[in-house]
Amino acid sequence: MMMARTGFALLSVLVALLIAGPLAVPAPAHAHGAGWQIEDSANTKTYGFRYTDGSPMAFAEVVVTTKNGKVWQKARTDWIGQFSLGLGGTPAPDAPSELHIKVADGMGHVVQLTYQSTDTTANATVTPGGGQTAAASSATAIQGTPALFDLPLWASILFGCSILANLFGGLLLWQRRQMARKQSN
Repeated sequence: MMMARTGFALLSVLVALLIAGPLAVPAPAHAHGAGWQIEDSANTKTYGFRYTDGSPMAFAEVVVTTKNGKVWQKARTDWIGQFSLGLGGTPAPDAPSELHIKVADGMGHVVQLTYQSTDTTANATVTPGGGQTAAASSATAIQGTPALFDLPLWASILFGCSILANLFGGLLLWQRRQMARKQSN
């Protein structure tokens, strides 16, 4: 009886550490991701920034820098998450060939992309800080990488039930093992 209580106490401490451990370490939130899309016009590129749930990245900070790190433009997205980059009035020798656009909402969501005036291909990748990089394209669909747990409702329910079943199944097996040890002693 004493052995079972000690074992259960140790298991309780282990479960508490497994639950509290990840909460004690700072980590980026994966509630939803962020993406971007482009609308072309003659003199401007309008970028729309949205979270993967469809809501706009409203009033997010935008910093546009040149290839050598010089700040080209600082702005904020509007209430529908759009930002326009105007290059039409810039003389050809002064126009940068590559601009780096970084959009941050101040809550951990960062989208990074590169505008290249001569290349219109899009290659999206996730950066180590959780942002996204891509070359500009004329696609109209939201581009970017979705969040880790950006699942449909049925998949989230199935995932939660699976976790609960595995936890209770593990506890049941552990309890049976303890009872078998107790009976053999």
